[in-house]
Amino acid sequence: MESKRPLLTLNNVSKKFGGIHALKGIDFEVYPGEVHALVGENGAGKSTMMKILAGVITSYQGEMVWDGRPLKLKNPRHALDLGIAMIHQELSVMPELTVAENIFLGRQLLKGGVVDWPRMFREAEAILTELGFAHVNVRDNLEKYPLGVHQLAEIARAITSGARLIIMDEPTSALSPMETKRLLELTRKLKESGKSVVYISHFLEEVVWVADRITVLRDGQKITTLDAGRTDKKELVKLMLGKEAEFFEESYIGGKEIKDLHERKPPVLQVRRLGKGRHFADVSFALHAGEILGIYGLIGSGHFELGEAIYGLNHPSSGTIELAGKALRGGPGRAIADGIAYVPPSRRSGLFLDKPIFQNVSLPWLAHISRFVPAVAKEVAITRKVIERVGVRPPDPLKEVAFLSGGNQQKVAIARWLVELPKVFVVSEPTRGMDVGAKEEVMHILKQLSEEGVGILLISSEPETILAAAERVLVMAKGRIVSEFSEESVSKEMLLAAASGEMAQSA
Repeated sequence: MESKRPLLTLNNVSKKFGGIHALKGIDFEVYPGEVHALVGENGAGKSTMMKILAGVITSYQGEMVWDGRPLKLKNPRHALDLGIAMIHQELSVMPELTVAENIFLGRQLLKGGVVDWPRMFREAEAILTELGFAHVNVRDNLEKYPLGVHQLAEIARAITSGARLIIMDEPTSALSPMETKRLLELTRKLKESGKSVVYISHFLEEVVWVADRITVLRDGQKITTLDAGRTDKKELVKLMLGKEAEFFEESYIGGKEIKDLHERKPPVLQVRRLGKGRHFADVSFALHAGEILGIYGLIGSGHFELGEAIYGLNHPSSGTIELAGKALRGGPGRAIADGIAYVPPSRRSGLFLDKPIFQNVSLPWLAHISRFVPAVAKEVAITRKVIERVGVRPPDPLKEVAFLSGGNQQKVAIARWLVELPKVFVVSEPTRGMDVGAKEEVMHILKQLSEEGVGILLISSEPETILAAAERVLVMAKGRIVSEFSEESVSKEMLLAAASGEMAQSA
């Protein structure tokens, strides 16, 4: 750290929502040239604290000090003007604009009062080259590219803003291991140049590697601040949860025994030689009732598109899909009627954040609930039952989804499909952007559903998620299944090696 005086300080900061303390007496500081990581469970107060730092929340108790002077932010624009930029977990990109326009969104480079396109393209290309994405054409619309590039555009926007403090909220959640390594190396370069970074991630390995110091929050309170070089993942999770974490021990630190207990049962879902353009080809597998089948791959491997095809969001160009021996054809409406449920990899694309929970849950079932006239009371009653089952907090059907934590939003996305139990549940990235505690809760819900006979297709680019629940694992790379793990011990390193074609090196 370059200076003894903090760049930013929070003194005794507290924030209540209604009668609930989201933050209670928080002291926090970040120095020039420091990466200060923040970890804690969903609901620990991380998001509230970051929204205060970024000017999103302006009403709170306590004091913020910026570069030695007391500061009261008016809004996010005020924060950005002072030099505080935030990379949000839920992306704020505009896919219909070019990559360059997204990087310079809201601050286009001008010359003589008009947009200086050549300069904007040059500078966008320069930052993406530094991030290792020289192959991305900044003149293309962002929608042409996968989620990982969307995440990089958001990151590049913050880095090129000239900010002195950059808040990174789950910046690697949509990135491949190699892309993650590049971002972590760039974060260290930012630190060496004198910039400060507040780094939030549920990937604790990243946190320990990139951070100088780590602050742990639990239940809205600061538990401790540690030197990153004097702690490890195991100690951090104990501090986060206040107890031993069986889930963490099994899936984050070590490997697990894969036991295929369903091989003799008839398949509920049969996929044969399925193909879809450049996304995937010759994919064949069976999913059995009550089985959790993991499909692991790096970003761009085709596993997300495979999930969309099974649900009917895109139509395969070759091969067949059978549900209980019956060929599947048609879009999502037909899939729902046949008993297939689906949660997409991005919560934002799967939920109406500005609507109450009950409208999100009841949407696929409106024709069943009331064919001709609205039946709000019935929708609310049905919703209350399923959100209580999955543990949405607070269990209020009238609460807007936008005001829930990421973990609770994902529970709503799952609860939607429990009104009528599906035969097959396709879940893509069910724990993206979650910490250990929230991840464990979601995995517990999926395991309960499998015990009730639901066949679950668990699709993820997070090895920890696959190891947490899958009884059998298929690995995809470049659109094809390249490995299967069944009746054997498998580790995070083995999955990464299979997906990348070589033993993954840790960042």
